[in-house]
Amino acid sequence: MNEALCSILCGEDVWSFDTEGRSIKFNEDGTGELWCRCNFNYWITAEFGWKSIESPPDPIPTKTAATPRDTTRNGLPQPLGQLNLEITLFKRLPNRVRDSVLKTSTIINEQSLTDDAFRPKLFHVRIEKGNFVEPNSIGYLPDSDKPRFAVRLLFDKSPYPPRSEWRMPEKGPDDSQFWDHVEFVSRSSPDLAKQGRAMNEVPVGAWSGCVVS
Repeated sequence: MNEALCSILCGEDVWSFDTEGRSIKFNEDGTGELWCRCNFNYWITAEFGWKSIESPPDPIPTKTAATPRDTTRNGLPQPLGQLNLEITLFKRLPNRVRDSVLKTSTIINEQSLTDDAFRPKLFHVRIEKGNFVEPNSIGYLPDSDKPRFAVRLLFDKSPYPPRSEWRMPEKGPDDSQFWDHVEFVSRSSPDLAKQGRAMNEVPVGAWSGCVVS
């Protein structure tokens, strides 16, 4: 196990796709929490088990589907290292919310996910240091108005279950496509805004190919 990288992974309070409810958290004891709240609906609020696997067989390439926007005028993020993780999602709610209204939800966790979503899965992840904005805010609002974060966690595939593991994806999940979320940020650092454009922000002109009809 790469203890230094695992320390960084667990040292952050939470890794966020957005601060409104889509996040992942790793604890030093091999547990964690996956949250998926969107448009006032809690789709996933679950504990998971995780472990680092020695000698990743297929490290994340320098460029993956997760990082099409890495190159900006501010340069590239600093890679801190890669980990190979086995993550097993559990059906139970995190302990801190087991007595909350969430326990009566009819769409949360196994209510919306198939049994395959709760089988062990292998992920290759990379941790980077740099100047980042929340992935959910990329392409929206002036860059200078967005909160900045100093570290980023990239997955080779989303920690959220793929579409095939949702019971009725057309009933809400299709709108947000959680299974495409592969980038999470942490370590709020407001001063990074002074350094200019975020490293994961869409460069000016990147949307010029879009057509509105």
